[in-house]
Amino acid sequence: MRKLSKLIFPAILAAVLVLIYYTYFAPTKELGSFSKFSAGSEINQQINVSVVKSRGIERDKSGNIISFYAKDKNNIELKVTLHEPAPAEILNAEVVELLGHMHENSITASKVSIIK
Repeated sequence: MRKLSKLIFPAILAAVLVLIYYTYFAPTKELGSFSKFSAGSEINQQINVSVVKSRGIERDKSGNIISFYAKDKNNIELKVTLHEPAPAEILNAEVVELLGHMHENSITASKVSIIK
């Protein structure tokens, strides 16, 4: 009986940690809102957005993708400028995760990850 009681607490603790992870930290496909960004702030934040393929993309001289347009959950479209070229697969992506900050009417992203 004593061994059983020693195993119950760690099992409950593990279950609680797993629940917290999947509730708060697990990646989601849900779109975020640009309203959480403050203009002029240099603090990078994460946001999920959809890629607006109809607005086109901008490429550098080497053909690498350096900017595109994104839409948030409120259907607000902003230009996303990248620090480093994005992978070509971004053209087929529906939802991407950006890590960046806002400059006037555009987002400067230091990282782009394809979600869906």
